[in-house]
Amino acid sequence: MVERWMVRKTDVNVFGKLENYDLVRSSSSEEKDRTLRWLPFVAAIAAVMTAAPFAWDKSLRTFLVLISLYLPAVALVCIGLCIWAVVERKSSRARSIVISLAVMLTLIGGTFWALPQVKDELRFLAWSHTHGDAIEGWFADKDAVVLDWESWGMVGMENNAYLVSNPSDTLAEDGGASEWLRHVGSSCEIVASKRMRRGIFIVTTYNCPLR
Repeated sequence: MVERWMVRKTDVNVFGKLENYDLVRSSSSEEKDRTLRWLPFVAAIAAVMTAAPFAWDKSLRTFLVLISLYLPAVALVCIGLCIWAVVERKSSRARSIVISLAVMLTLIGGTFWALPQVKDELRFLAWSHTHGDAIEGWFADKDAVVLDWESWGMVGMENNAYLVSNPSDTLAEDGGASEWLRHVGSSCEIVASKRMRRGIFIVTTYNCPLR
């Protein structure tokens, strides 16, 4: 009788330990799932924060770092996430990993597409708040180069962009660029122009600095 009682007590202890182990294991799994739910947000922030500097700057040095370091690093991260998703394919964590991969690729591509479209406007908005007196005063009534804006390329194939004033606001019209160049005393060719506001443009030349 005593032996049976001891056996039953041992069985209860064993089953109790197994139940505790299952509870701990289940709790650990749920905690991992909760942690991975934040993975897409981390991937989104990391994608934008790392891609933005490369999308903003068009210098040769930035381009070389982009193709030699950044893009290979992104490729390795994508491969790692793909392998991780395959390993976790039978668990709910795989969904968060796949979403993170999709979010990261989408935001990196979107940043490289969208930021160059609006960066001049954003930069001019910030610059004009602190240099409004220069535009309203010094350059309000004359065609002139206000500021060296940006340059990119290499020697012999270099583009230069300038913030310029054009009070008549005709620089982007037919014949307006040549008239503006004549007023500033330059024989360069303007290959692109973008209007920032009335009388203020960003113009780009190729292998021909305005100053």
